Amino acid sequence: MAFCEIFIDDLAMKQYTHAWLAMMAIKRLDMANIPETEGRGKNPQQVAHYAKSLVRWFKNYRDFVVQGAWYPDQVFHDQGSSHGAKYSIGDPLLGPQSFLVLPKTMEIYNLMMKESGLYEEPYVYDSGNVIDRVNAMCHTIVDNFKIQFREEKGNPISPSSTHMSMRFFILSHYIADAHMPMHCDSRKLDKIHASIEEQWETEVKQSYRIDEDNLRFFYDPDGYPLATDGMTNLIKNVEQKILSRPFVYSWGNSKYDARKYVKAVTEYSYLLAHEMVPKGLGNCTWGKYKKSEPYKRFEEYSSKLMADAVDSIARAWLHVWIRYRDWGPDKKADAKKETEYSEFSESEEAM
Repeated sequence: MAFCEIFIDDLAMKQYTHAWLAMMAIKRLDMANIPETEGRGKNPQQVAHYAKSLVRWFKNYRDFVVQGAWYPDQVFHDQGSSHGAKYSIGDPLLGPQSFLVLPKTMEIYNLMMKESGLYEEPYVYDSGNVIDRVNAMCHTIVDNFKIQFREEKGNPISPSSTHMSMRFFILSHYIADAHMPMHCDSRKLDKIHASIEEQWETEVKQSYRIDEDNLRFFYDPDGYPLATDGMTNLIKNVEQKILSRPFVYSWGNSKYDARKYVKAVTEYSYLLAHEMVPKGLGNCTWGKYKKSEPYKRFEEYSSKLMADAVDSIARAWLHVWIRYRDWGPDKKADAKKETEYSEFSESEEAM
């Protein structure tokens, strides 16, 4: 059976992009140079060990689940509420605004701190609950893993691992949308918003071999989307970044959780929206946008935010996986080893 057969309804232009970002998150966990441990104290987190075990798990339950990457659009239909966090410029008289932090490897974060004229300026949160949606999904995935662990195999109330794998891909959609600048800007930008996403979709389709008959990707020997000879510079840059960028497990602040992390992501996406589509340009056509000054940096902005999105998906997935594994299977296995070692030591002393 093909690795992650991705069946696609051609009515939605963003599906290949979302599926590709999720696949790249697995590839990042699989092939990037991930540190063995991260964190201080007596029990630093075993990052590389858990990343490898998560990739192995995905490859055991990978078939027919990647459609989760577009379930939020095609099945849930919650675009109006759960796919963004809309911000608008606040009253300057309110004084400096405290922005959250992200890991130093996040490129849009670094770029906006340096270049955005709105950085640390007041903003107003208007609508959208992607922040809470991501946080809730992280919790429910862990909770459902716990149910699966506690119940006997075959119990009808226990979620299957295939179902759990699909939930990870659903989560990836919301995380990716938090990185999309137009999902974090209250201005009416639907025309240019659709054009940008269509351009990304076009580049993904140009860069990978598509099985047109079955509406899915073909795959390379490692099980990832098979590249064409015409891979675009944008997609090449993203692939290079996800393999070479240092992997940071932490959220960027020891006091952060998934919720605060995604909140931070949306803040910098809002800033980027005003760089990509400045006030004077507005809700323009793609043709007009291509003639504008911001378009000169379109590929740069796109490669940075896409690589950041892949990084965030991989980071969130790994946090979810480690929370479960530390609670359940691995903790129980470690406890069993300690008991067996203790019993062995006592028997040695008795001899």
